[in-house]
Amino acid sequence: MGHGKEFLSHMLIFYWPRIVGVHNSKHVKPVKMEFKKLFLYADHPAWANQLSLMEGELIKKINSFMGEYMVEKIIFTQQKPEIYDENNSLPDMNIGKEINKVNIDDNELKIIEDGLSFIEDNDLKKAIYKVRINDEKYKKYRKINKWKKCKKCENLCSPEYALCSDCRREKKLLIKNSIRNLLIDMPWARYCDVAKDISCTADEVNEEKIILMQRLASKISSRDKESIDMNLLVMLYKSVPPEKITSELKNDTIKKFRYDFKK
Repeated sequence: MGHGKEFLSHMLIFYWPRIVGVHNSKHVKPVKMEFKKLFLYADHPAWANQLSLMEGELIKKINSFMGEYMVEKIIFTQQKPEIYDENNSLPDMNIGKEINKVNIDDNELKIIEDGLSFIEDNDLKKAIYKVRINDEKYKKYRKINKWKKCKKCENLCSPEYALCSDCRREKKLLIKNSIRNLLIDMPWARYCDVAKDISCTADEVNEEKIILMQRLASKISSRDKESIDMNLLVMLYKSVPPEKITSELKNDTIKKFRYDFKK
């Protein structure tokens, strides 16, 4: 549904405390949604472990609450949410409240209902009906707020952006892949090294480093100090070339990633 997916992502963040419970939401925060993968940040490894054990149940609960199969995998990341203020009720995410103020008239509701008449399963019909109403409200919300055409495609985007969410996502993905490939070839590279070849931010480089480091740590044992993967992990974490790796640097890296290592 195009922008309807963006709406659902905002709603997932907005209603996160209701989905997982207030207590859990204080320690585990949604960071972003990408290709049906939900990235979460936990303030302690114990919380990440606890929710990892409940992954299947949590995915089912999220999809049921949102009325759409939007999450198929949960990934924990060390990247912190961009917005978090315990006393501020997520001001930048109040798009859900604004959209709920948009009215759908009887004629528009009838068009939505008629479009779902071929669905025989009542539960499925109700779920899709809910999503279609949200999508219709979001379309109206965009018109009211004078959204404009994306410079790259025909989709609408909010006034502060030149590209729509899909094109921004595509551009971001290209940047991410370029950064990742460069780090694989030169794992000791710092942001200043990456920025010479790729137009990106320090946060984007750090995010890709974290993803690569967590993947490496999950493949090796903390007792394995001589493997290629261990050396790659040290190079990524300490930003040192292979000839400068020492036992001290390895031990420090092991301490940092002790919760991520394969048991």
